[in-house]
Amino acid sequence: MNLSQLIRTNFIIMALLFAICTNSLAVKEPVKETLETARKQFYAAIEDKKQIEPTIKIFQRIAQLEPKYAGRTQVYIGALIALKGKHAFFPYTKLKWSKRGLTIMDGGLEKNPDDIEALFIHGTTCYHLPFFFRRSDDAQRNFKRIIKLMPQHTDAYHPKLIKNVVEFLLENATLTDNEKAYLRGVSHQKT
Repeated sequence: MNLSQLIRTNFIIMALLFAICTNSLAVKEPVKETLETARKQFYAAIEDKKQIEPTIKIFQRIAQLEPKYAGRTQVYIGALIALKGKHAFFPYTKLKWSKRGLTIMDGGLEKNPDDIEALFIHGTTCYHLPFFFRRSDDAQRNFKRIIKLMPQHTDAYHPKLIKNVVEFLLENATLTDNEKAYLRGVSHQKT
């Protein structure tokens, strides 16, 4: 074996070792902790447009590492893209980003329509949109779906998240008296 073949072989071996090490580190990355960080950055991005792109990257990374979160992360990404519309200066640009984000959010919700967190992000985003988007019915449908899913699924989510969902629904959703009573009961269980 000549010197150039030896160098080439060593390079290939090094590249394979690097790929194996990088992949094993990525798998070991604590996805739930990364998701919690991404959530915090999402709320920061609502007020600070500089946080939008880095937060999108984090959600994309989560989707790669844990495919079961693909629908949820897509909803978050869509909401972040819609936020670009909030921060844009020109009305056309605002509309363009908002519509693009809504389309992405809708696709994410289709992937996992029983994900309470995805329903909440989709619903609250639709709730806060101006009336001409005609998404308030979507928001209320999401809120009703969350209430329907809660009895079977609340233990799968962090209690703080459920508490925030319940508080938002009690303050902003159109609810029946029975739904209000149920949510107040959930709220007392989570405190």
